[in-house]
Amino acid sequence: MKTVRAVNIVFLAAMILAAIVTYALKHQAEIAADSIGRLQADIAKERDKIRTLNAEWSFLNQPSRLGALVQEHADYFQLQPFTPDQVAAIDEIPLRNQPAGEPAATTAINDAMVKATLARIAAGGALREH
Repeated sequence: MKTVRAVNIVFLAAMILAAIVTYALKHQAEIAADSIGRLQADIAKERDKIRTLNAEWSFLNQPSRLGALVQEHADYFQLQPFTPDQVAAIDEIPLRNQPAGEPAATTAINDAMVKATLARIAAGGALREH
């Protein structure tokens, strides 16, 4: 009889321990579910903000709006129409940094070439030589 009573006490302790563990896991799951819900709400808010910013960006970049701004501030900025000959190819723009081993005079020449190329582009450019 004593062994049956001891076994019953062991099983009772195991059941109590299982109930405590189950409650703790349930509580942790509820906390995780609440956290997931908050994160999903935050994600929805951020997506809404992104949609709003994209709409504002589209509005601000409308060609008709930009054209009106250019006309309105033409005397201040003195903007000129862009022409295709102002575009330079990548190989036409010299490197600005001096590679190791090159003399300082080469860097000065490269800087002068960069400034000349940029000045040509800004001034309306000349036809490329190809």
